[in-house]
Amino acid sequence: MNKFTGIAIPAAIAGLLIASPQATAFENFAGNEQISFGARLNISSFDSDRLYIDADNIGYSIDDGFNSPQFGLEFSVPLTDRWAVRTYWDRVKTDVDNTGASATGHMFGTDALYYLNSNVYLGAGLNQTRVQRHRDMMFRATLGYRHALTDKLFLRAEVAPQFSSDYNDISFIVSANYAFGTAQPMLDSWGSRDTREVAQETPAPTDRQTDSDGDGVPDYRDDCANTPRNHVVDSRGCTVYTTEQVSENLRVGFEFDSARVTSDYNGDVRRLADFMKEHSDTEVVINGHTDLIGSAEYNRDLSDRRAKAVADILVNTHGISRSRITTVGHGMSRPVVNEISLSANERNRRTEAALSVEIRVPRTR
Repeated sequence: MNKFTGIAIPAAIAGLLIASPQATAFENFAGNEQISFGARLNISSFDSDRLYIDADNIGYSIDDGFNSPQFGLEFSVPLTDRWAVRTYWDRVKTDVDNTGASATGHMFGTDALYYLNSNVYLGAGLNQTRVQRHRDMMFRATLGYRHALTDKLFLRAEVAPQFSSDYNDISFIVSANYAFGTAQPMLDSWGSRDTREVAQETPAPTDRQTDSDGDGVPDYRDDCANTPRNHVVDSRGCTVYTTEQVSENLRVGFEFDSARVTSDYNGDVRRLADFMKEHSDTEVVINGHTDLIGSAEYNRDLSDRRAKAVADILVNTHGISRSRITTVGHGMSRPVVNEISLSANERNRRTEAALSVEIRVPRTR
């Protein structure tokens, strides 16, 4: 067979396809499937320089005409949107000149396919071709056309000359292929995955300037957001506190020989109740006292009733729990003024209470 013919014909066809406007009119596309698998038929013409050796060890030339269609299989993997790699196996059966015999064998190889557009592709690869006793490593060129029937099913038609230093063959092949998966081509998918991983692993630059609450500590190391602007803060942006003692004192005066709390003292009792509500863990002791007139026993009972009268207002009017209140009647044992007179008696008839708590107060600028 003329070796130049097997290369020149597909090369000329490829040149026309590349030069035509249609060759670049389509979207570049090698296949979005993960893999594809197909069945193929080949019609091949093998170089007549090959010999068929019969049982009598007589050699006959292989018929260089096209043989009958033979079955094959192929397996393809898209690498990028233009490149794919394909492995194939084809059965070989061809006539032998001047005999009724046939020479059999196979072609097994791998191609790299380059898509000019979504239909037309070129290929180059190596295969092992066995025809009866001949086993040869062949270089194969491919010019093909791909036609999609559905999203998964597509056809290929191609011409594939192959040659070695000794032989030159040519095959025409048609195949039907089924695609599996819908991922990107393999190398594009790996590239996208690597890009996503780098994007996930690369932290965003730290903003070292923004100070949203204006406390002098940038947001990136501010553990206490939105502190008031007039507060003194520490290195973490949190308010600095000091401790202070706050107190509330109560004095309620009484008429002679009376345990009734007059309305004049309602405001004083309410302020004590408010203080106890604000500081819910406080407890109060209400101390009752009398003047120096009368017996000690009577005055002790009177002072106790005076203390309980104030406690009742805290509980019944202001909702303070009775468990937080203790009353003690001291009678005449703790006078403010140790004498009997109008002014001294008035000052001695009383109840007293004092509360003091330690609170945290924010330091301000």
